[in-house]
Amino acid sequence: MNIHHARRQAERVNLAFNWMVTINFGLGGISPSSASHLLQKLLAQRFAPWLRRTAANDNNLKPTYVWSLEAPHGTVSAHILLHLPPELAPAFRTRLNIWLENLAGASVPARALDMRPIYNRVGLTRYILKGIRPAWAAHLAIKPIDQGEIIGKRSGFSRNLGPAARRRSGYKPKRHLT
Repeated sequence: MNIHHARRQAERVNLAFNWMVTINFGLGGISPSSASHLLQKLLAQRFAPWLRRTAANDNNLKPTYVWSLEAPHGTVSAHILLHLPPELAPAFRTRLNIWLENLAGASVPARALDMRPIYNRVGLTRYILKGIRPAWAAHLAIKPIDQGEIIGKRSGFSRNLGPAARRRSGYKPKRHLT
């Protein structure tokens, strides 16, 4: 549920998700037991500092993202929805591969990473939530699909989209699906 509300909060603060990144950890030779930790480290210790330095001319730009891991066939993949100014996208894509290789300690093939613009935020949010518990799935109009076992955290969000940030900003959950 937090990812659903995080997407709505991102839109409220004019940092709507505009890029989706998919990382296939199996193609990168990264073990299922380390995928969750590695992804969190990539976002907190590589992406966030890089964005703050690169977007220095806009001190209001905060790292804004949600992520989810899945392993329906044993191979762990991550889906990240994030806000990134379009002019930073090429540099981010290049850096992403470098960061992943540095954290994994091995070469990662280019096909292990996919980055594309987002045209349907609600649909993609539902897509990354497809591993949700069936009781919540109906509430969000999602068809739940078993996404396999994940070691560690299955999903997360940036600080500026979390429950505390939403409370501070006066965010009110709504019952409708958009």
